[in-house]
Amino acid sequence: MAEAIKKHEKNVPERFLRIDGKTDTLRSYELGKHLFGKFFSKRAEFYVIENPNKTIYSHPVKSITLYFLDGTLSKTKYTLDEDISDDLIHSYGNFTIKGYDSVTQRLCRTEKVIAVVDRKKVLNKNLNNYELKWELADKFIFARVDKTSPKKKFEYIESVKNFQRKYKGVENSAM
Repeated sequence: MAEAIKKHEKNVPERFLRIDGKTDTLRSYELGKHLFGKFFSKRAEFYVIENPNKTIYSHPVKSITLYFLDGTLSKTKYTLDEDISDDLIHSYGNFTIKGYDSVTQRLCRTEKVIAVVDRKKVLNKNLNNYELKWELADKFIFARVDKTSPKKKFEYIESVKNFQRKYKGVENSAM
């Protein structure tokens, strides 16, 4: 994915925007002006970067949310104006899909999820509220799309494989 993310100006080092199995910590770079908050005895830190002047697959990124657990980047969420599902399918291949409403769930059971257009695999355009998931060696990649609400949602997410377990551990330790 690193090659698909392009930066227009150097406002946040690229290594803080990728989940790559390395243990970069916050001490390496000051993200203070983007701090959203520190939680769970300061073991969880969240940063929101609005209008980061970055693109994914040539689509502008509206915001980036960085999730640090115990000082390590564990999840990155990109909010976009457009759906990049087809680009991700082309890059990563096979995926699992989860429908978030009854219409999408029914379509996943009754229609083909993938079509081939001009020799390229594309997602069925009738699907409107779903999540695609890819499992890589060291991380999960998600595309979350909701075209049913007035404010359409298009998210690209990378997270370490054990994010949910690690987050629960951090949350429970603060209680």
